[in-house]
Amino acid sequence: MGLASLIGQNRWDLGISSGTGNYLGDIGGKELPGRDLFFDLHLDQTKFSSHLFARYRFNHITSVRVSFGAICIKDTDVASGTNSGRFARNAHFRNTLYEGSVRVQGILWARPNLLPYKFRRRVSGEIYGIAGGSLFNHNPQARLTRKAAESHYETGLITTNPDSFDYNLWYDLRKYQTGGVAYSQLSIAIPLGIGAGVTLNNDWRFAFEMVWSVTFTDFLDDLSGPYADTNNLNDIGVILSRPSGLSHSSGSQRGNPGRNDAYGTIQASISKIIKYQSAYSKASYGKRKNKQRGSTF
Repeated sequence: MGLASLIGQNRWDLGISSGTGNYLGDIGGKELPGRDLFFDLHLDQTKFSSHLFARYRFNHITSVRVSFGAICIKDTDVASGTNSGRFARNAHFRNTLYEGSVRVQGILWARPNLLPYKFRRRVSGEIYGIAGGSLFNHNPQARLTRKAAESHYETGLITTNPDSFDYNLWYDLRKYQTGGVAYSQLSIAIPLGIGAGVTLNNDWRFAFEMVWSVTFTDFLDDLSGPYADTNNLNDIGVILSRPSGLSHSSGSQRGNPGRNDAYGTIQASISKIIKYQSAYSKASYGKRKNKQRGSTF
């Protein structure tokens, strides 16, 4: 059976992927000022990600993957060590991105069979590039810090007794408009990456992918632009916006609105190939086992 015929019968695979979740935004780095790409990642703040997906192969080069899943991210200025600006801000957050994406995968390299021909099993391999689009919903959260509550209470910025707050509760930052901006929970991203996969007997597929998603929002961490006017915030909002306990003046820099946030995943996946035999193929080949080698999926 030819390659085109085999691909036509094995176009679909369904699977699950899981791995890491990381973020790059206004929190990150060490002593140096903010840098692009991966230099400011706090690897010790790595979280979890998982997706369900379906993939459709158009031909031996191009396929499309549709996936739905969650990516957990977090970060803290404490991880920046002695960086004075971030130490004075003392921000932290966690966020879960519920993402739906459509990604095109293009084969860069492929080998029909990675095993010597004396083996009865067929293991094909491929390396591919990834590009597409994503739509996600997110909701950054943070906890109150007692040090900040006590400091703001002493200086008169808040009137609520610090003993009355729940310091274990995670607050939705968007609700309190800590930066004075009402931003949307929905945003889009452009995922770009690379992957490698192997297929066992045109039946099971195992893959490893690294994907970096550039977003169109600067609020994954709730940090963008200047500090909000405390007159427009309630007591919880004041503590969340100024978690170091310092009385930052309204309008002073809190985040960098000139750079949107990004997130990335490194995932391993397993998927089951859905075998389909057309009426023409059944009539032509019946139930004969395909003995031809050299096909990939």
